[in-house]
Amino acid sequence: MMENRKAVPLHLSKGVVRHVARSVLEPLGACLVSIDGRNRILSVFPRVGHGSGFSRDELVGKDFDEAFRGGVSRIGMRSGSIQEVSTVTAADGTRRTFEIRNPSPREECFKTLYPEASSFRIVSELPSRSAGDAASRGTRETDERGLLDRAFRLEALNHRLIRRTKRLRNDLKTLEQRNRRNVKEMNLAVELQKCLLPKSYPDTPNISFTHRYIPLAMVGGDFFHIVKLDEDRVGVLISDVSGHGIAPAFITAMVRSSFDYLYPKMGDPASVMHALNEEFSKIIETDHFITAFYAIFDFSAMTCSYCNAGHPPQIIMRTDGSAIELPPTDPIIGMIDDREFSNAEIAILPGDLLCFFTDGIIEARDAGDRMFGAEGIMRVARASSGMTLDDTANTLLTELIQFMKDPCFDDDITLVLAQITEEL
Repeated sequence: MMENRKAVPLHLSKGVVRHVARSVLEPLGACLVSIDGRNRILSVFPRVGHGSGFSRDELVGKDFDEAFRGGVSRIGMRSGSIQEVSTVTAADGTRRTFEIRNPSPREECFKTLYPEASSFRIVSELPSRSAGDAASRGTRETDERGLLDRAFRLEALNHRLIRRTKRLRNDLKTLEQRNRRNVKEMNLAVELQKCLLPKSYPDTPNISFTHRYIPLAMVGGDFFHIVKLDEDRVGVLISDVSGHGIAPAFITAMVRSSFDYLYPKMGDPASVMHALNEEFSKIIETDHFITAFYAIFDFSAMTCSYCNAGHPPQIIMRTDGSAIELPPTDPIIGMIDDREFSNAEIAILPGDLLCFFTDGIIEARDAGDRMFGAEGIMRVARASSGMTLDDTANTLLTELIQFMKDPCFDDDITLVLAQITEEL
């Protein structure tokens, strides 16, 4: 249920490439034309040009040469690339001139936008020139120098794209390295939290256990511990640190460490809770809080002594189907320092089913915003009479998921079931 995660490679997104391409193409009135293997136009981005008269619908699917190449002259350029100048006649008889150039082969980033394209062209429309305009501006050689100058501008555009793409790739490489490091650290946190949970249950003929633990995030704030105090007594602690993720998981580790130190030294639940409260009321300065329930089951006296610090009422199901709730006896841990905590005691019977859980189960809601509640646990427990503990736990989680409006949990889920041996 808590699996190691792998770093996910980061790539240039379509949105990033689209933004960069638009920022350098639009000021020049240029567009990027993607072409398939049959020389058919797949797309035009972001537009043909100012007042071009060609719509995307007119161009997509059309042969590129038919759309943009008429009489073509070639002008040699630096870096060995080729600039094409083409004049075509529109449907209304207007003659229009376009510059066509191949993007650098290094511009593989365009593939992010149009992965199905075989090639790309950068196309821009040249301003129309009348015969009088040409005469007033000089000879054909002067006109071609103007074209060559514009070609250099497009070359500069291409280099800007290359530089921006390189910067983006470098930034993404840095993010990917950080992502891998974060995932590695998170996986370490997952392994550490696994170590906090019991790897086995106490070896005693008096009681048997099973549990289900499902954190909302990779790590969570729910925690439980089961300890054998002596041949006749077993202790069960279940707690819930508010919130999700690393911070609650860190506080959970502190609770486990403190509990392991305290419970062998103190003979009753209230003393342990008092000591935990004294410690955490001084060191927790965040908005997190801790609810906890600690019970000691004495099988020689057949009693359950417990202290409930703001935790949801835990449940004892009798063999006759009746239920007993163990409500809070004290406030949550860390809220009030220098407070005495109190014990409560109840008799236990052979065959009793003990249900320990956190609020993620009882606060799950259905489509009508009704909570699963303690009643849901009791209903499933009654219906599961005669089942094994594992089957009962699985049935409860199945019923919970079917009850919910969304099969995704909104909180950590912790369930510990225990059954007292009927032969006692």
